[in-house]
Amino acid sequence: MTDKTPATDPVVPTAAPGASAPASAPADSVKARPAKRGSGPLVPALIILILLAAGLGYALWMQRTQFVSAGREVATRLETLTADLAQARKDTREALALAQAQAGRVGELEDTVRETQSQYSALQLAWQNFNDSASDELLANDVERLLTIANQQLRLAGNVSNAIVALETAQSRLARADRPRFSSLQQSINGDLDRLRAVSTVDIPALSARIDRLVALIGKAPLLVPDAAAPGVAPAGESAPAAAPAPAVDPLAGLPADAPWWQRWRAEMASWPGRAGSALAHELGGLITIQRVDEPAALLLSPEQADQVRGTLRQRLLTAQLAMLMRQPAVWKSELDNVGVTLAKYFDGRSPDTVAAQTLARELAQTDIAVRMPEVADSLNAVAALRAAGFKTSGQD
Repeated sequence: MTDKTPATDPVVPTAAPGASAPASAPADSVKARPAKRGSGPLVPALIILILLAAGLGYALWMQRTQFVSAGREVATRLETLTADLAQARKDTREALALAQAQAGRVGELEDTVRETQSQYSALQLAWQNFNDSASDELLANDVERLLTIANQQLRLAGNVSNAIVALETAQSRLARADRPRFSSLQQSINGDLDRLRAVSTVDIPALSARIDRLVALIGKAPLLVPDAAAPGVAPAGESAPAAAPAPAVDPLAGLPADAPWWQRWRAEMASWPGRAGSALAHELGGLITIQRVDEPAALLLSPEQADQVRGTLRQRLLTAQLAMLMRQPAVWKSELDNVGVTLAKYFDGRSPDTVAAQTLARELAQTDIAVRMPEVADSLNAVAALRAAGFKTSGQD
């Protein structure tokens, strides 16, 4: 950039301070002009340089200020970080100490837990053993009760069916429990069941029905003397009912319808002796009776004594029935033999009821009720052995 100064511009002379004389002014002005023209581009450059130096100095000053401020901030942050680091170190040491203390406490707790688990396992094992022992003992009690019932049914009542039911119930309970220590007992019960099933039993209902039929026959069979139950003959002092007359035979039955009178008269005369003999036999037949009696005293019984005979026979049959239920063959045979003897002694042997009663009494007396009942001693001994061995061992454990 160059300054263009017109030639017509007036030059204002400037008097330098301390100039010597005014006469020399035109000469200085002439000399100064060419010098002013030559220094024109340096001034702006100098100004720019000064401005640049000032800006650079300001920038340097600002940068220094920022550096100082940043250094102070960094120092502050370092101090803060140092304090935080110290606090963190302190907290870390405290946490480490606390962790060590907690580790020791955890170790103690683990030891306590292990000890507690050991005690719990021991208690659980003891409780399991106690439960097993108690349940085994309860099961043994139930089985022993059923075996006792079966033994009572065999000894007292001789009822094999009820004994088999009791043993089968015990067997099913052992099968449901499935305990190995009861295997020997189960085998013993199976053996007793096989023996009971092989026993030939007495048909008690059928024998009782036959005894009832014998009682009914005794109630309607006639005695040798009349009584209120079965009047055989008329008692003393009373007239016997008249027997029905024999049917009359017509003497003219063989003659023709147009026979002469003399033939009819002769046939009528020939029939008179026969009709007279029939009438006489009919009249005398109700008065005379021929019968063989082995015991003369049987004909001297009164009606009250006849009732007592029937009552005695009923009592003997009841005793025989009780002997059958109680499995007493001697009493059974003795009572039925006495019943047969009494029937033959005091009852009319010509009556079908008497014959049927004697036959039935004889058949019953020949029936053997002496059936040997097996026992369940093996099963009871097995329960006793189980109590003596198994439960004592579990109780000691």
